[in-house]
Amino acid sequence: MSGVRPLTIGRLGTLGLALAGLTLLTGCGSSNPAKPSPVCSYVLAPQSQSFPSDGGSGSVAVTTDAQCSWSVQGVSEWVTLLSPPTGTGPGTVSYTVSRNPDITARERTLMVAAVPYKISQDGRQVCTYSISPEQQSFGDEGGTGEAQVTAGAECAWSTASAVPWLTIVAGGSGRGPGVVTYKAHSNDASQSRSGTLTIATRTLTVNQEGEGASQPANCEYAVAPVEFAPCMSGGRLTATVTTQPHCQWTAAAGVSWLSVPSGSSGAGSGAVTISFSDNYDAPRDGIIMVRWPTPTAGQNIRVEQAGCVYGLSQASFTVAAAGGPGSFNVVQESQPGTCGGPLQDRCVWTAKSDVSWITVTTSMPRTGDSAVAFTVAANAGSSRAGHVTVRDQEVTITQSSP
Repeated sequence: MSGVRPLTIGRLGTLGLALAGLTLLTGCGSSNPAKPSPVCSYVLAPQSQSFPSDGGSGSVAVTTDAQCSWSVQGVSEWVTLLSPPTGTGPGTVSYTVSRNPDITARERTLMVAAVPYKISQDGRQVCTYSISPEQQSFGDEGGTGEAQVTAGAECAWSTASAVPWLTIVAGGSGRGPGVVTYKAHSNDASQSRSGTLTIATRTLTVNQEGEGASQPANCEYAVAPVEFAPCMSGGRLTATVTTQPHCQWTAAAGVSWLSVPSGSSGAGSGAVTISFSDNYDAPRDGIIMVRWPTPTAGQNIRVEQAGCVYGLSQASFTVAAAGGPGSFNVVQESQPGTCGGPLQDRCVWTAKSDVSWITVTTSMPRTGDSAVAFTVAANAGSSRAGHVTVRDQEVTITQSSP
């Protein structure tokens, strides 16, 4: 026992302090430091937007990280937000632009997520209007007429009648170029009458004979021109009837592709408007019959419209059961050639398949000479045949069985 040294209180105190210090150091090592703030970046798509003078709606997409906040600044009296002015993470800003009443253009830059976003708007168009014709005549039985309105694309207009016997059939209002159709009701009185339509701020004067108005004995008529040769694209022609006042006449189309939108009847000199449709098939001709009040008296106006002829590089294909692609060339020419232009590319055509397993893959319609590509689906049954047509030309496609 005398060889064993007792543990002194001083040594225990020293050990306790050491253990206490160890515990303190361990506690410091386990503390969690604060996370750093994220670095946010923002991308806008699109970065700008343009609007016509009528205004409209727009939107811009904000791309950023989910925890990133943003806001919209800089709206004005003509830019109105439809979506909240603030957001967090990816989002979309929607807005409307009101109509610009001024002729000068305007711009506004919004700050979306601190990124500039420019909105520009055109100024109001200065509107001018014209109508054709500005005068029309009818017999006592009345009839229907048309007036062509010429105006800028953004220019609004309206139509009003100053007399009850002229009524609007179509075209009471519009924007840009248009057509007004009106009706002159029959005149049961013996006296002739006159009325007006206000169309797009312009005045159309309509004259009408009274019932039983006598045909003057000295009526002489002349029509000019009496022949037209338009090209393939549809349009309008005008012929003039010249005669004495109160001398009556009528005009009517002899074929379905011609019509008389205005000037179908009149008394005294007047104009006959002839409308004709597009023709990209063979050339054709028709007449407008101008007649005055005797069974056999009158003048025909002949319209000879140009057309197109077509040819194909291949008339038939034989395709294996597995199917696959194919192609052929289309050549065309206008008749007369002067209507084809310097490049002979004015004929319009479409290639069409008559069966579901042949698909024309070239976009349609086409103009001028061009290739036509198609694909044939795989065939699991018996042999079969289908066709691709181009106007009056036809390609036969035969596919074998497996």
